[in-house]
Amino acid sequence: MLPIVAIIGRANVGKSTLFNRLIGKREAITADWAGTTRDRLYSSCRWNGKEFLIVDTAGLEAQWEEEDLTLDIQRQINIAIEESSLLLFMVDIKTGLIEQDLRAVKKIRFTKKPFILIANKCDHQKDNYLINEFYKLGVKEIMSISALSGKGTGDLLDAISQRIKKSRPQKQLQTESQTINVAIVGRPNVGKSSLLNKLIGQKRTVVSEKAGTTRDTARFLTTIKNKKINFIDTAGIRRRGKVGQTDKGVRPGQIEKYSVLRAMRAIEASEVVLLLVDVTEGITSQDLHIAGFALEKKKSIIIVVNKWDLAEKKQVSGYLSYLDSNINFLPFAPVIFLSAKTGQNVSGLFDLVFQAYQARFKRIKTAELNAKLSEDILKKPPIAQKNILPNIKYITQAEVNPPTFVFFTNHPQSIHFSYIRFLENRIREHWDFSGTPISILFKKKSD
Repeated sequence: MLPIVAIIGRANVGKSTLFNRLIGKREAITADWAGTTRDRLYSSCRWNGKEFLIVDTAGLEAQWEEEDLTLDIQRQINIAIEESSLLLFMVDIKTGLIEQDLRAVKKIRFTKKPFILIANKCDHQKDNYLINEFYKLGVKEIMSISALSGKGTGDLLDAISQRIKKSRPQKQLQTESQTINVAIVGRPNVGKSSLLNKLIGQKRTVVSEKAGTTRDTARFLTTIKNKKINFIDTAGIRRRGKVGQTDKGVRPGQIEKYSVLRAMRAIEASEVVLLLVDVTEGITSQDLHIAGFALEKKKSIIIVVNKWDLAEKKQVSGYLSYLDSNINFLPFAPVIFLSAKTGQNVSGLFDLVFQAYQARFKRIKTAELNAKLSEDILKKPPIAQKNILPNIKYITQAEVNPPTFVFFTNHPQSIHFSYIRFLENRIREHWDFSGTPISILFKKKSD
């Protein structure tokens, strides 16, 4: 395990801004109001030859409208503190030392975890005198930084690398090519976070009946059957016209816009997409929009029908027919019926993920391709278009991830789209590409 460094502090002191600064990318959502961060966000950081995990957390003692949500979020902070080997305790020099900071440092000392006190928002040299009052917390050293501009963050990284144990050699670390990136996507409140918690066997993300609870993109790397899976939980993707609309003002809606962008990026960064649909609501236009985006990006797709425990007298065969009628552009996507709440059939999802991932990297030998598909083409050759008869000469697989097949013909532009569908069906009939889209290209080859 890599050493874990958790950033903690009261709400709106700049924890997420520092998190983004240290990892060198905008992964955590930042805003000028408290309560933006809810889940624990992890990302790796490397400095002075040492690698460690940085954890962003919600604000200590922050309050949300729902009492259960507040307790759950605070529990996430406690888990981050417990599993970390070093704490970065942030305070805000602009607001000065307040009662919440005093209670927070008592909590930190009770854990007996080593910590670094960081005075944030020290943007100018003249701000340094504001640090003095924080010595009342009983610390010998305070590091002044500006997470926004990056001032002092290099010294902070030096201090972190000096206080943590050396990580394992780089050659032992998991590489991206050995990890299956799985994005969990869907509309708000279909059970994405509940499914992630059930898949990894722990309550990693905050779960609530209220739509829009998840805002950031939460990642969790786990090992199943000796295979690495990087699960990515995303915010619910609403219809474009609904994004940004709220009942209580524009600010939460602005946050949601960033959440949707991160969900889209999660799809782009994944190999396999779990498309969650709610059996109690059926397929909506937004489900089709999400599925279409994943297909456009050539991602392997698994349709996950959640809340099956609430499906009254629904038959699997009947619902499969319903899916065929409403998501007819994903005939290759396997379907699984489960309940993220009860755990019903959740374990069966892993085999589908492995199968879809392996299909992305399947390579068919050229001789085998031509032998089998040539017979199909002879039985059903392409139809002449405008007195031009296309003649397919040769077939090869050009790429994997996703599988891409090239058909060489004398008139590529004369191949009708219905014949492309015919060729794809024949490829899938001969070889198992379940869950994975394939690309078919036509190139000109002269006689």
